[in-house]
Amino acid sequence: MSTSTTSLGTSSTSSTSSSSNPFAPVTLNGVSEYSSDLQSVLNRAVAIAQIPITNLQNQDSTVLSQESALGQLQSTVESFATSLSSLGTLASGQALSASTSDSNVVTATDSGATAPATYTINSVTSAAAAASETSLGSYTDGTSTQVSSTGSMELVVGSQKYNFTLSSADNNLEGLASEINSLNAGVTASVLTTGNGDYLSVSANATGATTLQIIDDPGGTSKQWLTDTNQGSDAVFELNGISVSEPSNTVNDVIPGVSLTIQGASSTPTTISLSSDPTQLSSALQTVVSDYNSLQSALAAQEGQTAGPLAGDTSVIQLQEALNQFAGYTNSSGSIQSLSDLGITFNSSGQASFDPSAVSGFTDAQLSAAFQFIGSATSGLVGASQTFQQFGDPTSGLLEVEAKGLSNTDQSLQSQITTLTSQLTVMQNNLASQLSSADALIAELQSQQTEMNASLQSLSLVLYGQNPGQI
Repeated sequence: MSTSTTSLGTSSTSSTSSSSNPFAPVTLNGVSEYSSDLQSVLNRAVAIAQIPITNLQNQDSTVLSQESALGQLQSTVESFATSLSSLGTLASGQALSASTSDSNVVTATDSGATAPATYTINSVTSAAAAASETSLGSYTDGTSTQVSSTGSMELVVGSQKYNFTLSSADNNLEGLASEINSLNAGVTASVLTTGNGDYLSVSANATGATTLQIIDDPGGTSKQWLTDTNQGSDAVFELNGISVSEPSNTVNDVIPGVSLTIQGASSTPTTISLSSDPTQLSSALQTVVSDYNSLQSALAAQEGQTAGPLAGDTSVIQLQEALNQFAGYTNSSGSIQSLSDLGITFNSSGQASFDPSAVSGFTDAQLSAAFQFIGSATSGLVGASQTFQQFGDPTSGLLEVEAKGLSNTDQSLQSQITTLTSQLTVMQNNLASQLSSADALIAELQSQQTEMNASLQSLSLVLYGQNPGQI
């Protein structure tokens, strides 16, 4: 007699539930009349031995569902913590926005200003431009006409000089352009084809007044080879009566926290204003409310009669308490003392809503009070809500620490499941082999009994002329 061999299933990884039966049944290919009974003995023994594995699989399934739910909760907490942090940063900077009275002359962007202010661009003499020159003369063929008497030339860019020699094969416009571009001198050369012949164009890659020249035979007759009509220009303007010259039209180092972009020349004064922008505050508050509602829903899903896998989890309880404290935060100083003063209200289910008209109607004094109420990472509403940062940090937050603990538990359970599965595999195969041998022995005894019965019948017929049962 033989058994039908099958392999046992492997236990799941930490990302998959391991609650399924790890065994494919082993079938005894019995030959005795008791083979079905022996199969039942095998199945029963395996079922009993599987009970500890099933219990471990159920435990692991619970751990995995908790780990998954915790990961989703951590993401929601992190989003709320991030929106609170952004709100605090905005309030600390008073939601400043930069604007100008004439965007055709200059534009301004807040890059970290900390207080409202007003500046005046009295005039703009010139905007910054890049130097760009062409060859003094044209050439019949840019690929063959000689451009240098000796092949020795010098490129001058600002205070830098680059000497090079053109070979006889490269002593043409195309060869000269290629040589200049290979110098990485901060300029770009190209060949212009016109009805009057080919010209070389050389342009600086950056704006600003500079020196841009090509000198033919610098060690000999030193002949200028480029025009001298556009050597670039700086952005030249007057700010609050002070003359300023910058090589770029983007000016970041004159007004702290403000980036200016010079657009064009003008003799008319242009005003630059830094003022608090209520729309920025409204947008940030709306984001906070949206993320608050997501977190409130996530926590509510772990509570009550239909509670999720994190029911009773300490982190869930603490986060719910922190959320209640956030919703009920008050400050008795100033004209803004609660979230409702900012236009944030809560319904009976705990969901928040935001009315932007509350902020848009603020006076300058109320807007300033709102920033004070919101505070920063160490003060006000945001400062009092650091619990969410402590829980939501993706690398060292409390939820991340708890998730790592669950992951370790999962790995331990998986290891135990693997060990028990291996032991049960051996037990199942050994028992199947023993039962298979027993079945073969029973079949042999049954065969012997059949032969003995036949012999008795033959003897009875010979001696008595009838079967034993008829005597």
